[in-house]
Amino acid sequence: DLSKYAAHIDLVSLTQLTADSVLIDKLSDIKELTVHLEHNVKSIKGEKFVKGLVIEELKTNKTQKLDVEGIFIEIGLVPNSELLKHIVKLNEYGEIPISCSGETGIEGLYAAGDVTDVPEKQIAVAVGEGVKALLQAHRYLQRL
Repeated sequence: DLSKYAAHIDLVSLTQLTADSVLIDKLSDIKELTVHLEHNVKSIKGEKFVKGLVIEELKTNKTQKLDVEGIFIEIGLVPNSELLKHIVKLNEYGEIPISCSGETGIEGLYAAGDVTDVPEKQIAVAVGEGVKALLQAHRYLQRL
């Protein structure tokens, strides 16, 4: 939560926000936040240190300079679940809903990582979820 450390935060996104709705709702609680949706970063200003950012609105091509002292890059993701869309029901974000052990609701089909509805999209969490799904799949195969 950068709002504890920064006087103001500018959030720049190429698209509409696609994070978990709980997280998006929390943005409205941050008073010192300006959200720039459908904007592209054109350049970073400064010599040895960041002093500013030039962004461009995608619809109008208008540019504007933001006075910033730091940049945090979050690339984001879109779940790569296209292959399974006819096999398992996906949620509204294209994620595979799973149980706490990686079960998809289809016998013998397990999922883990960013493609699932687990809200924490981080490598360490994905690895842990992968181990849980693997253990469940192993148990399933032993029962066959």
